[in-house]
Amino acid sequence: MNKLNTFPFFFQKIAKASIALIAGILSSIVLANPIHAATLAQNLIVNGDAEQGQGDPIGNAVGTDIPFIPGWILTDSFSVLQYGATGFEFTNALGNIVAVSGLPNANSSGPSVRGKNFFYGGANRGSSSASQLIEIADFASIIDAGQGAYDLSAWLGGYDTDLDNVEFSLNFLNQDGQSLNTAFITSPTPDERNNTTGLLFKSTKGFVPVGARQINVALDMNYVRGRVNDGYADNLSLVITKVPEPSFSGLLLVSSSCLMVWKLRRNRQL
Repeated sequence: MNKLNTFPFFFQKIAKASIALIAGILSSIVLANPIHAATLAQNLIVNGDAEQGQGDPIGNAVGTDIPFIPGWILTDSFSVLQYGATGFEFTNALGNIVAVSGLPNANSSGPSVRGKNFFYGGANRGSSSASQLIEIADFASIIDAGQGAYDLSAWLGGYDTDLDNVEFSLNFLNQDGQSLNTAFITSPTPDERNNTTGLLFKSTKGFVPVGARQINVALDMNYVRGRVNDGYADNLSLVITKVPEPSFSGLLLVSSSCLMVWKLRRNRQL
């Protein structure tokens, strides 16, 4: 290689390396703070059924052994577990070998269409969580007209008589990231589950607050006691639909009905 070509060659190498480094940094930022676009009348939650990625087949995964969970930002030992996970044994403080078993399986109460995996609080003695940010700016005209209705639902549950529990919540944010309102559903208590292991259906509905442009979705697994965090969740769903404006004929019917009721009450008083 002659001297005339040496410097351009190295400059090209440096430029390519710099571009690759910048791309890597930008990719890391995007992956660390994913923002998911929304489509009206469809489930807005990415990987809400925990089927993307490989679930833990045992129930003891911690740290780097926790399977990658696409679509979610995780804290602590939040994990995904396979239905019918084998469980594991551990030695307690008294030196006794104790088994963690009886985890949710195909026969436990839960969704009829449940796939292979469900969300799991994790194999540590501690609370954990997962979240994702959903962009709803495309619905601005519908939302600001008071016509954006949301339907939040999930299958939530726990283990036997354990008090570990789950909260599935929404935080509606304006364009500046300020909270406008919240909504949530919680897992059934052990009594509501008849002190058995499984998941029950929970839901709530309402209207998206005017000015909302993003929704932060959070799944909090709250640890209370036991060797692992037995908060369970599956089939998470958030759907936004447009509620039609009341028609003139509808308003006229309501007004006529109110007038008729008023007249009847007045006649009774006379």
